[in-house]
Amino acid sequence: MKRTERLNTMMRYMNNRQFFTISELMREFGISRSTAIRDVHDIEALGMPLVAEVGRDGGYSIMDNQLLPAVQFTNDELKALFIAFLGTANQQLPYLQNRKTLSEKLLAIASTGQQDELIELKRLLQFDNTNPNNPDLLELSDFPTPMLRIVLELALKSRYLIIEYQKPHGEQTTRRVYLLYFFNRNTNWYAATFDFLRQEQRTFRVDRIKAARTDVQKPVPQKQLLALIKASRRKPNLIIRLGPSAIIKFRQMHLPMLSLRYLDAFQQSAEFSDFVETQKTQQLAAYAEWLLFLGDDLSVVKMPDELRHMIRSKISRW
Repeated sequence: MKRTERLNTMMRYMNNRQFFTISELMREFGISRSTAIRDVHDIEALGMPLVAEVGRDGGYSIMDNQLLPAVQFTNDELKALFIAFLGTANQQLPYLQNRKTLSEKLLAIASTGQQDELIELKRLLQFDNTNPNNPDLLELSDFPTPMLRIVLELALKSRYLIIEYQKPHGEQTTRRVYLLYFFNRNTNWYAATFDFLRQEQRTFRVDRIKAARTDVQKPVPQKQLLALIKASRRKPNLIIRLGPSAIIKFRQMHLPMLSLRYLDAFQQSAEFSDFVETQKTQQLAAYAEWLLFLGDDLSVVKMPDELRHMIRSKISRW
């Protein structure tokens, strides 16, 4: 690590701690005592308000109510952030509607030479979701449902929620849930939850949530909730083994709750398991189409007959 980069990293390390010692800096950055002391003095010279505490257990703390120096980015870090903003265009990500102003702020803290490189990067890099005629254009599909921001803000404070949900046929229902995570599939955002009424894990489409609020009563404590979630997991009725080409396709597209278990050290064979709702025809059809997408480089260890028949029906139509 170059010295300039180390000093920048060290300042962030100090920012995140109320108190630190020279010994901690030595261990964290793999440097000698004299180097750590010299770095601390240089960081003080840059303007970071450090207070030394003498004694056997002494160290340093940051002076209260003082403005810290602005974070400094290396050339590669600046490029990484700029490219990340470019690559997320038109992907319905929360908080990123202000992508343009964020990019402008990154350009503002860059030197003239860095600005020229960033602008050239924007011309050179084209992503699948970028409009080739106007890279600055954001499609209407880029903006997720406003309810995603609302529920996400609530969940940051407490995952125990009460939601008003409109079913596909129009009926509205109230659910007390514990939010597990959000995921995006086919341009729609979903909330994976534990539903206290049904005592099982359920998924709700976020754009069908009409209202949400924090559940101040919290139906069960955290420890009991974890036991309920574990008990609600259904025994898998589908087990598939994948070869190299199927693994590549699995990485390209799969359900968020699925994960691979690799069977060899070189990750050339893997296995996944899942519980498939055989009574829901639409979900069964979608699962069959996805398995066909994975291709021939797979073998079935276990599969419900309903899913097998659905796959055969789709093959016969083609």
